[in-house]
Amino acid sequence: MSNTNKQNTLSNIAYTLFIVLASGWVLQVGSSIILPVIFAIILAIFLRPLEKKIQALVHWKFLSITLCYLSLIIPIILITTLFSIQFMNILDSLPSIGESLESGMDKILSQLKNWIPLINTDKLLSSDNQNLLKPLGFIGKGFATTTSFLTSLGLTLIYSFFFLYYQNNIKKFLLFQFKKKSRPEIKQTLIEIKDTIQAYLSGVGVVILVLAVMNSIGLSIIGIEYALFWGLLGGLLAIIPYVGTLLGGLLPFLFALSTADASWQPIAVLVYYSLIQILEGNLITPKIVGDKVDINPLFAILSIVFFGSFWGIAGVILALPVISILKIVLANFEETKAYAMLLSTELGEK
Repeated sequence: MSNTNKQNTLSNIAYTLFIVLASGWVLQVGSSIILPVIFAIILAIFLRPLEKKIQALVHWKFLSITLCYLSLIIPIILITTLFSIQFMNILDSLPSIGESLESGMDKILSQLKNWIPLINTDKLLSSDNQNLLKPLGFIGKGFATTTSFLTSLGLTLIYSFFFLYYQNNIKKFLLFQFKKKSRPEIKQTLIEIKDTIQAYLSGVGVVILVLAVMNSIGLSIIGIEYALFWGLLGGLLAIIPYVGTLLGGLLPFLFALSTADASWQPIAVLVYYSLIQILEGNLITPKIVGDKVDINPLFAILSIVFFGSFWGIAGVILALPVISILKIVLANFEETKAYAMLLSTELGEK
């Protein structure tokens, strides 16, 4: 290899590393700016079909977008109000719940020691692990960032409003970045991205609704207080891939452990949510969401870890939609098709 080729190769590697590091720095430092924009784009794409139908009736874009927002916000406000009422009742009883939870954990560990003598319960109950006995406390702490959340939510709604209002301008801007002969392919790529986001969000919404109903009914039958709250919370947590359903079952289990009248109720909650986890992973999500996100599990997990390390819970939620959009873009350019094949669940052709 000539010296010129070596220098070109080293230069390409250096440029690539610089771009990767700079992108990582921008993702982390600029998260307060980037996250509302990404959420706004996804929300605008999701609301576009509804806004289009309303506009056909009112013939005024500003009003159609406003009505579209109202049709989304009013149900959310009603659900949030109901959710908050039960949440405040739970917050009032957190101190007594914490004491009861510690007592319940003592009983469970003592029973485990009788069944499995090798377990060192004294070590599990040491002061270093006492924080494990009060996991419900994070619920109240999570609302410490309410101001930041509301700010981001407000920006997301404002951005998405203008994305909907100026969607034609944005679409033309993107198309005009490419040569005229390539524009039909780029237009098709944009359509695929739109269809993927709409189908994915619709599927996830149905999964959340199904899980919320199933969780609430199951917890009511078992006799757990605030069954509607825990059921809805478990459904909403399903938006977090892989661990959301598990966390949604852990919380009512701990609550049942600290408040249930009968000792069999926490066990019933654990068994019920284990069955829900199996149904959700093998039947509900595959049937409803299906192949709307065609990403193999390896890169799905890697993307969740990657975006989660930069943006926390928001990154975990955004990981699958973002990596799906990236795969669609890569698949529509000859130079990057190999990367799209690497991300796909399908086996590559010869």
